[in-house]
Amino acid sequence: MASYEDNIHNLRAERDRKTSSDPLHWLNLAGLFWLEEGENSFGSSSQNKIVLPAFPGANCGSFHFKNGLVTLHADDNAGVTVNGNPPDDCPLRTDKDSKSDMIEIGSLTMKIIIRGGVPLVRIWDRESQAVKNFPGFHYYPVKPEYRIAAKYIRYNPPKPIKVMEIIGTEIDSSFLGQAQFTLNGIECTLEAEKSGDKLLFNFTDGTNKETTYGGGRRFYLPVPEGNEIILDFNLTENWPCAYTPFATCPIPMRENRLPIKIEAGELKYHE
Repeated sequence: MASYEDNIHNLRAERDRKTSSDPLHWLNLAGLFWLEEGENSFGSSSQNKIVLPAFPGANCGSFHFKNGLVTLHADDNAGVTVNGNPPDDCPLRTDKDSKSDMIEIGSLTMKIIIRGGVPLVRIWDRESQAVKNFPGFHYYPVKPEYRIAAKYIRYNPPKPIKVMEIIGTEIDSSFLGQAQFTLNGIECTLEAEKSGDKLLFNFTDGTNKETTYGGGRRFYLPVPEGNEIILDFNLTENWPCAYTPFATCPIPMRENRLPIKIEAGELKYHE
């Protein structure tokens, strides 16, 4: 039977494997561009509003933003597809829809995302050197003492909150409860944010900027049925902004600034 340490090591190895094989991983991000009202041309030429050397042509088309909708006008010879098909005149589905439209051109994949009510173009590159040279993620050694039983205080009703993102936009969210625990003799609390059907613990601690990413770290847990929750800081991972400047990560709330060092989980990716 695998030990606790073996299980954590297996999870970390599987994460490395998925990262190496995922063409839409954060490490593949090549650009993030705000769309302006009207035409937003894209291509390899500096004359465009959206410029990347990986575009296969000087001008490959444009995104038209009007009345809150984005449509794609592609050059006939650029080889652009949307979900594997030739583009049409329909507004593009964004990350706020049940399924986003994925735009392919050369080695690039593009998607429209909405932040603060404004559309942006997120671009991945399957030929990204960051993935080709991926060394694996870095972690503290597995420490069972950072697997902690905490008291869980459920909020009824949930507490609505505004979460600030690193790009300056805000999103609506809610706290579903609070975890109360003692570590190294110090009493601590962490607010549990709703994230789909799970709890998100987004926090900072005394290791940030020294050994861990300065923007904070995170882990997810199922919603407990009772009044106890097991916090496993060995499962802690960095936010995508630790790897790329083209992510839109949430900033940890002041309530989740822990007054101690959590010397467990993922370390800095870049020195």
